[in-house]
Amino acid sequence: MELSSIEIKRIVRELDETLRGYYINNIHQIDEDTILLKLHHSEKPEKNLIISAGKGLWLTRYSIEREESLGIISNLRRIIRAKILGIQQPSGERIAILNLSSSKGFFKLIGEFFGEGNIILTDGNDFIISVLRKLRVRHRELLPGIKYSLPPSKGFDISNLSLDQLLPLASSNLEASKWLGRNLALSKKYVEEILKRAEIDPKTIGLSLTEKDVERIFTKIKEIINSVEAKDSKSMLILEDGRPKDVTPFEFLSYKEKNFRIYSSYLEALDELFTEEMKASKHEKSLKPLRQKIEDIEFALAEQRKQKESISIKVVFLRKIASKILNEAFSGNVQNIEMIIDKFSKLGIDDVRLTDDKLLISIKDSKIEVDKKSSIMAFVSKIYDEVKSLERKVCAIELAEKSLIAEKDGLMEKIKKYEENAKHEEKVVKREKKWFERYRWFITSDGLLAVGGRDATSNTAIIRKHMDDNDIVFHADIQGSPFFILKNADLEMENSMNETAQAVASYSRAWKEGFTSMDVYWVEPKQVKMQAPSGMYLPKGSFIIEGKKNYIKDLEVKIAIGVYKLENNIVIMGGPPSAVKKNSIVFVVIEPDKSTIGETAKKVKAIFVKMIGERLKLIKNIALDDIIRALPPDGGKIVFTGFGEQSI
Repeated sequence: MELSSIEIKRIVRELDETLRGYYINNIHQIDEDTILLKLHHSEKPEKNLIISAGKGLWLTRYSIEREESLGIISNLRRIIRAKILGIQQPSGERIAILNLSSSKGFFKLIGEFFGEGNIILTDGNDFIISVLRKLRVRHRELLPGIKYSLPPSKGFDISNLSLDQLLPLASSNLEASKWLGRNLALSKKYVEEILKRAEIDPKTIGLSLTEKDVERIFTKIKEIINSVEAKDSKSMLILEDGRPKDVTPFEFLSYKEKNFRIYSSYLEALDELFTEEMKASKHEKSLKPLRQKIEDIEFALAEQRKQKESISIKVVFLRKIASKILNEAFSGNVQNIEMIIDKFSKLGIDDVRLTDDKLLISIKDSKIEVDKKSSIMAFVSKIYDEVKSLERKVCAIELAEKSLIAEKDGLMEKIKKYEENAKHEEKVVKREKKWFERYRWFITSDGLLAVGGRDATSNTAIIRKHMDDNDIVFHADIQGSPFFILKNADLEMENSMNETAQAVASYSRAWKEGFTSMDVYWVEPKQVKMQAPSGMYLPKGSFIIEGKKNYIKDLEVKIAIGVYKLENNIVIMGGPPSAVKKNSIVFVVIEPDKSTIGETAKKVKAIFVKMIGERLKLIKNIALDDIIRALPPDGGKIVFTGFGEQSI
């Protein structure tokens, strides 16, 4: 399926409304044309945005298998933690532009969805930083260091089309469908839908149309544009053999006879189609080595058949030669070969060379050496020896053929089974995370939920949106301290109180500064004031604490990361060692160190896989991002590994 400019306009509008304010948390390679942006928001569910060169961009709810990153990904990762300011489309173009802001400046991530397509990263002044496909043609260059420019426009901008632009159709000798396709840059399905609604045969020659006909076509074009852009329009997912084949942003009259499903969301319908196409493409790619092997076998079989046929012809010829020589000898009472040398040419022998007392005789590329004094019977015997040698070659070829055919049949059966399994393989829906998984969180050893902020924005969200009267609030007198809330707290649950306080200490700036211990206080929700007194300024993520602060002293700065079974899912949880041990299958304990957070996450995952990989294969699917999100702001050293009290 190829997206048109009006469809991209619809997609861009929906994505812009949905994704403004999200941050790019990570970028992954899906295939050579496709990237996946993991998006995070402190108050909204995480999103996964796919940008596929030449295809389109959409949000996916499915788990997508990733490939090893290619060249452009390392450059794109410089925009991790960039905020999406907005998404726009140059008018009439099959292009989408993500406007981004980060601590490193402004960027633009551009997806081009025509032809082979492209993905381009530019700075805020439109100079190209990285490009998926370098391009150097007469009218355009896409190279690092060059200022990005739009492609030359083709056809009319359908969103701003006027009747005057359409009137030349009535003087054209082209079919109406072809003229519209060329001048409006619309896919075939849209042209057919326009003409169906206008009640005009697509094969009608333009010259046969009246001005009224053209006006009717113009009216239907505007009708379709309005249908694409309408927020309440229903999308159609067209099916063939139960599989997604096409998507429309509104209900097509020309598709009413097809098998289809209706979706209220165009992006959701696109996800069904494009994810299925990517899955099919990946399956086909994985089968490519097998198909290539089959091609190689078929080529080898063809060559062997040619060789066998050539040898068989030679065998027949040699037998005839032997028979002719015997007839000549019997009829002329010839005793030795020397007496009929002058008749060799007539008998079908190609060449004879005399070397000392030896004759080198060539018959159909077969070389037979005999003594020139040899008897006729000895010569004929030599020919039959050559025949037997060739027949043995034929047998060997036939055996090799059987072996190759058996190998080919095995490969064909393997492909058939693979395709059958792929046909019934269901797309895996990505788990929708719990609200608290957007923050730092853990389950205390008493079974209570503790939730903490990652930054000023999430600190604000936790206090304003998730703090209830029966919670306890934890904080520390140090810049960069998170707020934690202990849900449904009981002051007599001393373990939970101490564990939540230790989480505040360990996730605070104390970790980066290398402290071994620090003090944390707790207060009741009514003591937390969200507005500063008149005349005072309260920074984002800060609150006024009134009344007594209840301190818990000398808390150890140490954190544990564990594999936790949450309902029917496997997740990563970070918190104090006592709580994580109680509520995990396997865990590691980490202390502050100079290691990077990425290095630490890789070591943690390797340990988890080694310890329970065979018993819990899902552990391999846990993303490094999930481990990174559970770690303190900087990396650390692993000081202990062990099995927790939660069973597999």
